[in-house]
Amino acid sequence: MAYPENNEKNRRELVENIISGWDVEDLYKFVVDSYVNDYLLNPPVFEDDWDDFKDSYEWSAELRDSMKKDCPNPGCCCGACDKKEENFQIKEALEGRR
Repeated sequence: MAYPENNEKNRRELVENIISGWDVEDLYKFVVDSYVNDYLLNPPVFEDDWDDFKDSYEWSAELRDSMKKDCPNPGCCCGACDKKEENFQIKEALEGRR
């Protein structure tokens, strides 16, 4: 089967025609599902967005309870301290102790 050229203009036209029949709830669900999947596949994007929006909204009790407690660094909510320690251990393992 012949396909049109996969360029930005044709991709936009395809998407616009596909979603033109969707209602607002369908669009909302699609965007939410897309973000959730993006965050799963790219944790740094999740962390960047969290940093950008952590003070902007009321968060659920479950989300607040899942944040790291007793962190030695004020304001650390995403386990960055653990990542720094993990990165240090990886670097040490790769480079050897000096």
